[in-house]
Amino acid sequence: MCTLSCLARSHGYLLLFNRDERRTRAPARAPEPFTRTGVTFVAPIDGEFGGTWIGANQLGLTLALLNRYEDSPVEPGAGTVSRGLLVLSLLDAQDQADVANRLRHGRLGDYQPFTLAAVESDTEALLFDWTGATLAETRTGAPGLLRTSSGADQRKAEQSRRAVLEAAVLAAGKLDAEVLDAFHRSHLPERGPLSVCMHRPEAETASLSRIEVDPSEIRFDYVPGPPGEGAPPVTLRLARGG
Repeated sequence: MCTLSCLARSHGYLLLFNRDERRTRAPARAPEPFTRTGVTFVAPIDGEFGGTWIGANQLGLTLALLNRYEDSPVEPGAGTVSRGLLVLSLLDAQDQADVANRLRHGRLGDYQPFTLAAVESDTEALLFDWTGATLAETRTGAPGLLRTSSGADQRKAEQSRRAVLEAAVLAAGKLDAEVLDAFHRSHLPERGPLSVCMHRPEAETASLSRIEVDPSEIRFDYVPGPPGEGAPPVTLRLARGG
């Protein structure tokens, strides 16, 4: 129940991520800075398990997690570790290769299936798909919608959200930050389970993360609550370097 988009820029990128969660889940904390092994990163913190679903570090690396509902039940099984703790443990990684090495040699059997996106400047996004049995790695340089997930109807959500973005790009004549911002706040084709700003009786979009990476800094804008309802963002800036 999440949507991830990305747009490459000169020596940087723009990344947007809608986090969809059940309404009964404890509220998350807004992004804050952390330092581990000499690397500073910013990430929001899950209110129940203390992990995160997204974060960016001073080296310009962003990690974003989507659950794979098609490969696993919606609720965690007994004995599994929160996938958010895995993301948090990887946010001091040096680059995509470091993330890949840790995942390949880690205890992925402790976690339910997921897709983890690793994005950095001047290279294609790297997507890791853990099915519960195998880990696949895919590179994609395609701008726009990278992945979306749904706990209700995965196929329909993918088709609907891609169609909404394609129509917006066609109307604007280009894909840019304004188009992606509007896409992640959109209630098209109608406010409900298929819209990017998602609403169902038991779940809804809980936040929008907007990360801009340029040669000098990382800017993290975090909108708590459904982004289509106009909540003001919380903004953090992190100097890029290392």
